[in-house]
Amino acid sequence: MPQPGYGAPQPPYPGAPVPPHNGSTPSTGLPGYEGGAPFAPQPPPPPPQKGRTGLILTVVLVAVLLLAGGGFLAWSMLGGGDDTEARQRQGQSQRQSQGQGENTPEGAKLAIPEVVKSTPAELRYDAKATAQMYPPAKRDPSSYPELKGLAQVDSVYHPENNPSVMLGVHTGGGTVSNAAQRVQEAFAPNEMAVAPKDFDLQDPDAKGGVLRCGISKGGGAYIPLCVWADSTSVGDVIGVGDASSSSLKKVDLKTLAQQTSDLRKAMRSGSAG
Repeated sequence: MPQPGYGAPQPPYPGAPVPPHNGSTPSTGLPGYEGGAPFAPQPPPPPPQKGRTGLILTVVLVAVLLLAGGGFLAWSMLGGGDDTEARQRQGQSQRQSQGQGENTPEGAKLAIPEVVKSTPAELRYDAKATAQMYPPAKRDPSSYPELKGLAQVDSVYHPENNPSVMLGVHTGGGTVSNAAQRVQEAFAPNEMAVAPKDFDLQDPDAKGGVLRCGISKGGGAYIPLCVWADSTSVGDVIGVGDASSSSLKKVDLKTLAQQTSDLRKAMRSGSAG
């Protein structure tokens, strides 16, 4: 029963069906949407589901709220406060990934370029969405066994030609002894609608490197997920917003694989190409 003074419909909880954002105005009545009640304090969400699927659904929920203009609500639901502080913390993590942190493992030289050249469109870094979708205070290393022992950095990118697509990127830099095992660990907790398959890493120098992509299912949505691993880095890339869909046929796994390959190249070289 709603508490007196609240009155606003509650947003879906992690694990609830999340309709994909398709550019039209949702009619859910969520705060921040057209027709919704004014913003009211929200009670904390129930505990997230165990495993990566529940984590992915939480990311999808936050992405939908961000794309619909509910950024502050999404940040509040995640237990955050001032996103300026979160961006500062994220910046510290980025500096660590570039070899500037005191505890950075040897070989961790990943960067977060502002622009990444990609096909069919450039990818642009979104600092605000990064701070809101991946608040450092809420990072749980145990949710990412494939990044164990690496300097972890999170980021969000949008394709220039479709800002309604959000690419959530988790990267780790350091020494990776078994790339294939790291990739396997990344997919293991997920409920997959399309079994992961290998794509061309597009790097002849990446001996033993792996790029694997599949489609996860949860909450009524199909969500593309790619993972790369090589001798010095591991990266997870999840496509949300318009990259996910309630129709399996509309999920473009090939494009996400290309974007993941381009992100890897740019992040490892520290450049925009």
